[in-house]
Amino acid sequence: MNATAAPLNFENVSESRRTPLPMRIPQLDGLRGIAVLLVVLYHYLLLVRFAPGGFWSRIQDSVRLGWCGVDLFFVLSGFLIGGILLDARESPQYFRAFYLRRFYRILPLYYGWLGLYLVLALGALAHLPAQIATAWPGWKPAVVYALFLQNVVPKELRGISASWLGPLWSLAVEEQFYLVIPLAIRFLTRKRIVQLLIATILLAPLVRLIVYAWIPSQTARYVATPCRADALAMGVLLAVAMRDERWKARLAKNLRYLYPIAIALFGGVVYLGGWAPAIDGRAEALWGFSCIDAFFALVVLIVLARPQGWCSSLCRKTALRKIGGVSYCIYVVHLAVVELCRAAVNSRYKTAPVIADIIAVLIAAAVTGIVAKLSWRFLESPMVRRGHAHKY
Repeated sequence: MNATAAPLNFENVSESRRTPLPMRIPQLDGLRGIAVLLVVLYHYLLLVRFAPGGFWSRIQDSVRLGWCGVDLFFVLSGFLIGGILLDARESPQYFRAFYLRRFYRILPLYYGWLGLYLVLALGALAHLPAQIATAWPGWKPAVVYALFLQNVVPKELRGISASWLGPLWSLAVEEQFYLVIPLAIRFLTRKRIVQLLIATILLAPLVRLIVYAWIPSQTARYVATPCRADALAMGVLLAVAMRDERWKARLAKNLRYLYPIAIALFGGVVYLGGWAPAIDGRAEALWGFSCIDAFFALVVLIVLARPQGWCSSLCRKTALRKIGGVSYCIYVVHLAVVELCRAAVNSRYKTAPVIADIIAVLIAAAVTGIVAKLSWRFLESPMVRRGHAHKY
């Protein structure tokens, strides 16, 4: 699921054949790296207390939509997981291999991070600097997060607890997605799968509107799985299309139209980023998330369809691919690391808050990178190998 396979061939395709794609596509690792960098820049740069209206304040404004990196993760996850399931749908080990591989890829790091939090929360976290200190929150958060229900059950998390556990909401969306999509791909015809995916893409904005109208919290329409299912569905739909030679033939004939559509969608994304505070939440729920998800789905399509294009070349850069390879750990730990670094540095440089914030962000970036590399080498990589021992 990382990537080193031959480029996709869009020429001389047959109308009748359906073929699997390579399991490893290098440019998708680069896209994963871009996704996690968007999220990290969003959380890190917005912590620096630049004076309003200045140059650096405008730089901060430019990353205010960095949270949408999670949407790119969802689209990629839909494409990769959906593709794996489509290629293995006739396998007698279909469910067993899929869930064991997901178990070894996701749960060791997830439960390790959650377990470390519980150990520290029993005492050490209450003695941190006042701005991030947190008392023992009881066992409810532990149970909620252990069951991957954090995106549906209300929680009261403050200080370092919110930073430590906050990013994990998207893992709940992923796990709930894993409960549904294997069943759909295994038991539905390809036509019914496509119909289900299109219905999901069309209904998700309506669900967000209902949530917007009936649930006061703005968080619900951002983290609830039915509200975010369109991003995952777009990824799976793309996986279906890329395994159908007829669709690949149509794409080959119409590649020139992808770029103007992508530019138009990017205009919507820029609009959301530039005017986000003034946008009515209703408009954001109805078309904002859908615009972002469609833009990222089209980026994935362009990267796959034009393996020698500039976008694919950018995504194959070694640095981006390396970041993409350790993006899971970076995503999980980055916010807690920067909050801890910021509290420690600010306690020593109280008279220069901007300098202190910049130093804290730089230290946090280095620490996060080191932790991610160590996690991959000693935890994630061995677990992935163990998972891949279970064959379809």
